[in-house]
Amino acid sequence: MSKRDYYEVLGVSKNASDDEIKKAYRKLALKYHPDRNPGDKEAEAKFKEASEANEVLSDKQKRARYDQFGHAGVGNGSAGGPSGNPFSGYSYGGQGFNFDFGGTEGFDDILSNLFGFGGGRARRNRGSDYRTTLVIDFKDAIFGTTKKISVEGNEITLKVPAGIDDGQAIRLRGRGGPAPEKGGENGDLLVQIRVQPHKTIN
Repeated sequence: MSKRDYYEVLGVSKNASDDEIKKAYRKLALKYHPDRNPGDKEAEAKFKEASEANEVLSDKQKRARYDQFGHAGVGNGSAGGPSGNPFSGYSYGGQGFNFDFGGTEGFDDILSNLFGFGGGRARRNRGSDYRTTLVIDFKDAIFGTTKKISVEGNEITLKVPAGIDDGQAIRLRGRGGPAPEKGGENGDLLVQIRVQPHKTIN
């Protein structure tokens, strides 16, 4: 059976930006995800088709070959690696939380790519920012989730928003290190999100 044009699958133009491709795939992944459509073979097929299209079009080299040679230029696409999901999965050596105490970098926004530098707040009287990495699965990244984490003996409920990207971070103000001086402010807790690739996409 002949494959549909990948741009048609995602509903984007051939001049679509990387961001437009990612957003289009995320929308389809949310709609056709197997966990949302249990037992629906058609939805599963559409999910895999969209994932395959995303894998090719989100990779600059594969996209260039596809634009020039069509499906023959990319072979049998298979999603599931770092480019097989909209959250750019990584290989992880471990699970859980890896704390790094000592940095004082912060964010201007609640979400920021990686641990980018935020400006604005005075830092002389601030406590240190605590950093941790939270690994979540592909489904939780799409639909959102709530996780409980323990920091310095304190249990914190963290709400992970739907559609979060791999590598983005959530800042919890005032949940970091204590203020070094009276009248100062506590540091922040920076939770970097890592999204595991989807394991069922072939």
